[in-house]
Amino acid sequence: MDTVYLNGKFVSRDNAWISPDDRGFLFGDSVYEVVRWYGGFFFDMKGHMARLRRSLSETRIIWNEIESFPEVAHELITRNSLDDGCSLVYLQVTRGSAPRTHAFPEPQVPPTVYASARRQSLDTLVWERGISIEPVTDPRWNRCDIKSTALLPNILAYQEAHDHGFAEVCFIRDGFVTEGAHSNIFFVRNETLYTHPATNRILSGITRNNIISLAADNGVALVEEAVSADMISYMHEAFLTNTSGEVVPVIKIGDLVIGDGAPGEITKKMQRLFREKVEAWGEELLARG
Repeated sequence: MDTVYLNGKFVSRDNAWISPDDRGFLFGDSVYEVVRWYGGFFFDMKGHMARLRRSLSETRIIWNEIESFPEVAHELITRNSLDDGCSLVYLQVTRGSAPRTHAFPEPQVPPTVYASARRQSLDTLVWERGISIEPVTDPRWNRCDIKSTALLPNILAYQEAHDHGFAEVCFIRDGFVTEGAHSNIFFVRNETLYTHPATNRILSGITRNNIISLAADNGVALVEEAVSADMISYMHEAFLTNTSGEVVPVIKIGDLVIGDGAPGEITKKMQRLFREKVEAWGEELLARG
């Protein structure tokens, strides 16, 4: 039976009960984080923790035990017998349970903290073949930089794309590409990487940040600049980044074929560099014991 973490205790999923007055349920008044376990270690937990702290700060949700999350995540892996493979640990922190009103509860109530783990392997087939994504008008709010659970616009856009046979969306706002429903987008033109800058219009992903660092360390030109939707047809390559998929080539956006319709050389280089970084990260952590 699955074991989850809820408000300081490890319990079976069937016994994890959350109040119907919880503000995460009523308002989506909560934030979340997802970290990947690579069969022995978590990748860039420091980066995930920094983003979690920022999301909590921006929403003014107080979780005094935030520093316990790495230990909680590891315990979930152990209790669910997931040590030997790739898995994801999901964490959600809400403002807590209180009578429904738009104002924050007064006095302050304890947050609701929930975490779970599940096995999820990496889809290496899409790394080799690439995917098609659908361009849609970005319908989201102006604080996409907060990793909020209020994801209804993302879900509706993603489902429509899924219904049309696409694997992701390509959000476009004011004529410029922002990101995907659950991923960041990179383009390549003349061997230079382009990606939207880390503003309130995107969620700056952990994999995104690592790709930017890898590009700088390996002599790959990169510009943090929004790409005009009119320029998509002139791009030679494109790829997505996220925690669940790492670096996923994009070979088609809507009706537009990107490059020659196959993963490009820069994309494959960034895939290889990221894989090497993950492996080196794991070797270093395991060597420390």
